Amino acid sequence: MEIYDLPDKINNFNVYDGKTKLVGISAEITLPSFDPLTDTLNVAGMAGEIESEVIGSFGSMKIEIPFENLFENFFAFAASTNPIVIRGSMEVFNTKTQAKSLKPIVITVKGRTMNIKPGTFKKGGKGQPSVTKEITYIKIAIDNSTQLELDKLNSIFIMGGIDLLEQVRSQI
Repeated sequence: MEIYDLPDKINNFNVYDGKTKLVGISAEITLPSFDPLTDTLNVAGMAGEIESEVIGSFGSMKIEIPFENLFENFFAFAASTNPIVIRGSMEVFNTKTQAKSLKPIVITVKGRTMNIKPGTFKKGGKGQPSVTKEITYIKIAIDNSTQLELDKLNSIFIMGGIDLLEQVRSQI
């Protein structure tokens, strides 16, 4: 029987603007989907067509960073090209010992602001402003090990420890 750590939940996280911790800005951030660029392959001898992905090339990717309310640095954050770093702590179960432990998750995103929503102004309520960034770089590290890294501007795509564009870079 294989023994492994079973992911349970994110215990907590903080968001950093590349320099400082932005305390309490967000309760939930949706990570982007990775939708590869594709072309249709339909040639003689095939019984139909298939969509074939372009290895390591992805369509536009965006990440929206929601806030609870406007704050002093909201517009400076929107104007900044500093990396956004999301640092979390994930609870895991050991399948043999049944003990819980914690593993770090760090998500780093670089990009440019594409949308600024100042939100609403509501008596006794939350304004829910947000900033949306076009992603040019994203890295996801779990337990200090890079699991995914996409650097669109430098033609790097690493997934599960394999650099899928290494050969392409060496040939061009």
